Amino acid sequence: MLFRIHTLTFAVAAVICASTIGAQPEAPPTADQVRELISKAATTKKCDDCTAAIKVSREYARANATAAVELSKRLCPSITKYPVDVCNGYLDMQVPVMIKATQSAYFKEDDDKFICHSMFGMCPSPAITANPLRFPRPKPRFPIKPVHSGKLVNVVHLSDWHVDELYEPGAEAACDKPICCRTFPTTNTTAPIRRKAATWGDYRCDTPIKLTQDLMKFIRKEIPNIDFAILTGDVPPHDTWLETKETVTPILEHSYALIESFLGKNTNLYPTIGNHDAGPTNLFPTEKSGGDLQWLYNSLAKDWSSRLSPRDLASVRHNHGAYSTSPHRGFRLISLNTNFCYNDNLYLYSDLRDADPNHEIHWLIRELQRAEDHKERVWVIGHVAPYQTDCLENWSNLYHQVIQRYSPHVVAEQFFGHSHTDEFAIYYGAGGDKTASNAIGTAWTGPSVAPFTNINPGFRTYRVDTGSWNVFESVTYIADLDQAAKWDAEGTTPNWHVEYSAREAYGVSVPIAADKPLSAAWWHNVTVAFEADPANMTGPFQDFWKRRGKSSKLIPTCLGNTTCPSEMICTLRSAQGADACVVPQGGLKRRTEESDEEVWEGVDVESRPWFTKNCGQFRL
Repeated sequence: MLFRIHTLTFAVAAVICASTIGAQPEAPPTADQVRELISKAATTKKCDDCTAAIKVSREYARANATAAVELSKRLCPSITKYPVDVCNGYLDMQVPVMIKATQSAYFKEDDDKFICHSMFGMCPSPAITANPLRFPRPKPRFPIKPVHSGKLVNVVHLSDWHVDELYEPGAEAACDKPICCRTFPTTNTTAPIRRKAATWGDYRCDTPIKLTQDLMKFIRKEIPNIDFAILTGDVPPHDTWLETKETVTPILEHSYALIESFLGKNTNLYPTIGNHDAGPTNLFPTEKSGGDLQWLYNSLAKDWSSRLSPRDLASVRHNHGAYSTSPHRGFRLISLNTNFCYNDNLYLYSDLRDADPNHEIHWLIRELQRAEDHKERVWVIGHVAPYQTDCLENWSNLYHQVIQRYSPHVVAEQFFGHSHTDEFAIYYGAGGDKTASNAIGTAWTGPSVAPFTNINPGFRTYRVDTGSWNVFESVTYIADLDQAAKWDAEGTTPNWHVEYSAREAYGVSVPIAADKPLSAAWWHNVTVAFEADPANMTGPFQDFWKRRGKSSKLIPTCLGNTTCPSEMICTLRSAQGADACVVPQGGLKRRTEESDEEVWEGVDVESRPWFTKNCGQFRL
């Protein structure tokens, strides 16, 4: 299942190319040859097989791009095991964008490996080609340390809302589509239902409106004096073969209106853009690629107009959705559109050597330099996290350079979403030593509101100091969705409750004084505690693993006699994509050897049940 849906992008790969360099072969490959090589790559997940499939697909598409698209549609159901309507809908929206984006692209020989790595995870990660950044000023030798005020305020973190306005209680919850719990045009309504969708939701489905309303009622009742809230992206559902401008626009409008109505007039919401917020999904044009997403930026500026200043809204409209605002004196919040590093954003393939599409990294530097000059503390928020394997390594590397330059004296905290899981990542300073003394920043991954897939719905709150704007406490709330049928039968509501407090849960292993924040150094020491006895089912690592999936009983165990614990702990300490420890979907990882030469080995992803791809188990 991990690979199935991603094979859809072989169709995209098949048209990467009508514009690539090279001579037209005398005899183009046949459809049978293309089918054979794509099927082989889908089975073996090997780099050489992937590049062979890409090359023969390119030659086939050169001869007849229309035939290549139609061939991919015929291949899709058998390879992915998804129905025809899902395959055709997805390919019809994505393939034309790739054709347009690559018409002027100049592909080199190694770009096939780049595509096989970034789209499928079947080739080793390419070398970092992004140049070292030049900053307006060097990092101060003796930066001013932030001062804590002693006053703490509450901040709410929502992420991956994924509301399904067409959610249908009683519908099939075990369907053959990427998401279930609704009646699709192709649904056989006379077939017996294997599992009925509860009114409150299901683990194979996105969030019912009813659940989002109950969540916000709970927050309003139980979380007092909220200073502000953040939403780190992804409001529409995962029906990506159906998502268009016309479908996502009203969902965005309705959801932001709902959240703001419960937060009240005195509590601002600061959102960021997720990959599902565009229609079609994932597709964010760059200045070089062509394409127009201005309708989304204008729409979001309207949706956010009651909470952001006119200057901020102008930035949303004209800066590709990114903005920089000041919720309090001495404090700045910067919202990035990290979809410009997302490897499923096909517009990025119009120029594989442009590490900073739309100059967002350079805009971030200007904002952080201004904050440093004015002695402001900064939060950075985004959706796709630079440390997740979905973020292209060159962009991730540039972001990492920025964080090293402006942390910890300017950047106080970072917040992202996208993975649906409850995680964090630690940034380290110059030299790369992964020690507590060299830890300079923490990036928090917000748990998803959506239960898709196989995890409980949840959200997080922070206790934040108003002087340093560091997090002193993190509390995650969940509802146990396996009780949804019981709530329906008894006429009760979800059991929203505290899953855990980070300070209390991990302070047992790594004691922390009440007047100290949950710093990057502290989190590093928490990962050291994880290493002590990861197989202990009541130890700190296994507790973390349970909470990572928000205490869902459907998450596979991270067995101590596998590489799961070490890979997970390594991942928590790897804040840039080039250092990724978890295999990125297709099946390759670095093998540690005494030699300086980089060596890779294949991995059977399906045999590693602890691995889940960001945003669920597939990327439709």
